[in-house]
Amino acid sequence: RAMMAHLSATCNHSHFARLFQKQLIQMCKGPIGGGASWGDTPDQDVLNMLGSDNLSRLKRLQERFVVPQSIRGPCPPPSFPGCQQFFRDFILSAGSYQFNQHLMDSLCLKILELDGLALVEHEHSDGEADMDEQDEKKRFTVVLLSLRLLAKFLGFLVFLPYRTVEQPTRDLQDSAVTLRNQTLPVLDVLKLLRQSIRDQRSILTIPWIVEYLSLVDHIAPFLDYYRKVFCLLLQVYSRLMVLSEDKKMSFLNKLLILAVLGWLFQVPSVPEELFFTTDVRQEGLMVDTVTSPQALDTVPLVDQQLLYTCCPYLGELRKLLASFVAGSGAKHGGFIRKITPTAAESLAPKASVTQRKLQVELEQAFFHNQPPSLRRTVEFVAERVGSNCVKHIKATLVAELVQRAEVMLQDKAKEEDANHDKLLEEVCAHLYEEGAQALIKGREFCKKKGPEAVRVLLPEETSAAVLSSAEDIAVELATEKACGWLSANIAALIKREVKATFNRMLKVPGPPVPGEDALDLRKDCPPGCQHCAPFPSQIINEIKDVLCVAVGPRDEGEVIDCVWLECLLGRLSQTLRCRKFMCPTSEQQLAKCTVELASLLVSDRVPLILGITSPEKSSERLHVKNNPTYSLLKLLLSVWKEDFGMPVPVQLIFSKKNIGYLAEVKQREWDLFLFVLHGLVEYELMKTSEIESCLHSLEELPWPSDFLKELEMLSRVFMAEHRIEEPRTNPCELTRQSPGTVTAQS
Repeated sequence: RAMMAHLSATCNHSHFARLFQKQLIQMCKGPIGGGASWGDTPDQDVLNMLGSDNLSRLKRLQERFVVPQSIRGPCPPPSFPGCQQFFRDFILSAGSYQFNQHLMDSLCLKILELDGLALVEHEHSDGEADMDEQDEKKRFTVVLLSLRLLAKFLGFLVFLPYRTVEQPTRDLQDSAVTLRNQTLPVLDVLKLLRQSIRDQRSILTIPWIVEYLSLVDHIAPFLDYYRKVFCLLLQVYSRLMVLSEDKKMSFLNKLLILAVLGWLFQVPSVPEELFFTTDVRQEGLMVDTVTSPQALDTVPLVDQQLLYTCCPYLGELRKLLASFVAGSGAKHGGFIRKITPTAAESLAPKASVTQRKLQVELEQAFFHNQPPSLRRTVEFVAERVGSNCVKHIKATLVAELVQRAEVMLQDKAKEEDANHDKLLEEVCAHLYEEGAQALIKGREFCKKKGPEAVRVLLPEETSAAVLSSAEDIAVELATEKACGWLSANIAALIKREVKATFNRMLKVPGPPVPGEDALDLRKDCPPGCQHCAPFPSQIINEIKDVLCVAVGPRDEGEVIDCVWLECLLGRLSQTLRCRKFMCPTSEQQLAKCTVELASLLVSDRVPLILGITSPEKSSERLHVKNNPTYSLLKLLLSVWKEDFGMPVPVQLIFSKKNIGYLAEVKQREWDLFLFVLHGLVEYELMKTSEIESCLHSLEELPWPSDFLKELEMLSRVFMAEHRIEEPRTNPCELTRQSPGTVTAQS
């Protein structure tokens, strides 16, 4: 202020204003409001250590220490970052009306000069297009950043006398609007805005006008002049940018205008009701543009770096998305968890800042007059009681809610066309309200357990007053710890436990409806069971050994005794009947393994030692009758029907892999496969229509031509038999049908 007082002559104020303006542009034209250029001339020792190739990386590292990471939300208020803060504080500290007026004149003159610059000189040829476009982009970036900087300080000076912290009253606003409507603006931004739209130079003019208007006071938007400016900007935003289908303007040009206008409309000093008045329609938008060599809107002048410089909040959004993508593949989960709102939060009223501060001061005063061990004891009790409270709520309330959810899910999951995700959300939403009881129960737990633990740990000689205060503090801290965690995580905890339970329910296939009563009887061991059956794991391993011999490479003498395999299936039946050691996963594995075994038996891939060996095939009927594979398949069908407590996936017999076993056999015999088809129908394991559908699906696969013909013939034979013969014969009688008989029936 003393320096300003010495600038008595008008020319001195004018010269100092120009110096101030040039220094402002020189120091603050950078992307973050200027600052030290340490990254331009780093220490030579640092360069020797990192290498000159890593100079850009070194600059980014330096920016992480000096550049604030937060832009205060997606729509931050106007601010003066970096060196801009010094120039703003200089103006406020000087408090000179003469200097401010001369500075506004200088800023207006410079803004008009830069806004009228010809940034696009001529049309480019193909050879020089790239270089000229880069030069134009650089010039445009420098001019635009300078205009935004100058317009920001011009707006700061113009509206500084009228700026207030709080919204003025209605009477004061009306009187101020009436008075200020009589004055002319310092800079005719409305005329410049209309001219830029007409000349297609809005990409240069609108961003600095936005900076100028972002510093308006609470009354300026209601003035007739600035109301027209805001209405015209709103029409530019809605018609030219959002509703227009004109694709001449580049995407980044449009995005920059959309971003800066969207930010301006959210500035706190710009009232929302301004955009819902009829004045918006009355302010006609000048759509008759003039094509001139100086048009900028159609030239792709904005790049990504300039966009992030003018709209740093977009850069913060980009960082957030980049951190999410980077964390998605982390080995420890990595995904950003969605925060689920909880209904229990309202039950945890937060104390005011004053009350909390007073409580902390009282606790500090109390512990100051007591031995240090007392504080450690109270804090230990609070930490342990709070942790135990959370565990108690998990084991009691959450477990009870999960059990109720399981019952609800079981009832609703049986309905046809049940949407599992929607069903889960509905059940969890119903439980969230009852989950709010966790805070009440948590307070009761801490209030009960806290004093008990304090009495046990403190010396018996502790006075009653100190003991009572220590108990109250321990209960308060434990309650704050436990209820704070429960309030934030109870809903997510309930959903996680219910979802885990629901997933386990879906993995365990339910019993089919027709045999539900019969299957319910198999959940328990039969009467008089001694629980001496082989373990499921043992049977699984033995069946897998058989499958390995059948599928994998084997020695010539490596065969399987037919009698031993029948005994294995008998022990399988015993294991399935004794339910003590049976779990759903083991039963599923046994079902899949037995289906695989049946497929290999049908394709004659299992090297069996025949019980009766005929030196020559005297007849096909004798060969079929003496083949022990039929008895093994019949035994498997019986086990599937009688012993399994869950539906056996017999449809896997018709899978491409299992049918491929038959296709690989050179001399195929279809009797065994036809026997299994009849057995599936007779034992009510599959319906005839289901088998026909599976056979038709197989015919559509790319098989060899000879195999496909045989498969089609088998399908016709099976369908013909089940259409002609109403009373079916027993599966054991199917062994008497030879391939010749089957073909004759077809």
